[in-house]
Amino acid sequence: MLAGIAPKYTADDVYAGTLWGALQALDAGITTIADWAHNLQSAAHADADLRGLQESGIRGYFLYGGPGPATDDPHPPHPADARRMRCEQFASGTSGRLKMGMALLGPSFTSQERNAEDFAFARNLGLPISVHVGMAGSPGAVTALERGGLLGADINYVHGNMLTDEELDLIAASHGTLSITPSSDMLMQFGTFPGTGPALKRGILAGFGVDTICSAGTDLFSEMRLALAAERSRANAPALARGEQVPTVDLHQRDMLRLATIDGARVWKLDDQIGSITPGKQADLAVIDLRSPHLDGIGDPVAVMVLGAGPADVETVTVGGDIVKRDGTLVGPHVEIARKLMHASRDRLHG
Repeated sequence: MLAGIAPKYTADDVYAGTLWGALQALDAGITTIADWAHNLQSAAHADADLRGLQESGIRGYFLYGGPGPATDDPHPPHPADARRMRCEQFASGTSGRLKMGMALLGPSFTSQERNAEDFAFARNLGLPISVHVGMAGSPGAVTALERGGLLGADINYVHGNMLTDEELDLIAASHGTLSITPSSDMLMQFGTFPGTGPALKRGILAGFGVDTICSAGTDLFSEMRLALAAERSRANAPALARGEQVPTVDLHQRDMLRLATIDGARVWKLDDQIGSITPGKQADLAVIDLRSPHLDGIGDPVAVMVLGAGPADVETVTVGGDIVKRDGTLVGPHVEIARKLMHASRDRLHG
């Protein structure tokens, strides 16, 4: 993907993919995303990505990613174009429903010196930072940040399923946040169990995300279920290995719903606007139809939704009070336009 297909992407391909991906999220009841945009080969690619997010109607963060234009530098700096984007599109801090952040390569994927420069660049622009850590084959990222004096509450750590106890303690002490992506954490050779339990045990603010939809799901229902099953399996394994029964569990379905809603908003400091149905907040709502046979008649609506629902059960979605999905179908002429653009891009890239 990264070496073969990604370099072929034009700005139009980025626009088509981003718009369609954002619509996929809305269709699944996800009203807010942090877009880890890391195929921005030029300013035109970056503008196209942002335009796709804006035209979808979704809320969230545009995370300007690297490594940027092709270069012979084995450790290229983060694209300087991020400064232009910050000044032109996010001068007031927002661009419509979107905010800006920086998706940095981090200590696992660049040199120590370049990583320090990238962090300084992001902080000079006043932007939150997101980095991938704790995956198989990339150990010691958080301790490397600690040695460089780079830890801070402005860092969002993605994955984190193979972080050591020391690294988790460092994140907790520095008030960093964690984005847990259960499906890809276990499917893509990133490691073993997601970091749900160890993070919550330390009071680390965490939320769920959907990582790479071509190899995982497209919805947070699947992530909630998998995270709950994985954490119970992890926590119960020692007792079961001793032949003992486990009479209680630490996490409940409502904990999973919290991680998928208000805690995800807290991770990105948006909880004053979204994440709960509260007077004064934005009307970002997903209405789940529990009348289908696989959901009806079981009892606790939270439990049945977390354990049984999927995107097809999302009946209505609003973002800021605007209806983007009604009666189970995305609304607006841009939906079919986006579909045609996505198909054309796919056929060209795979032709």
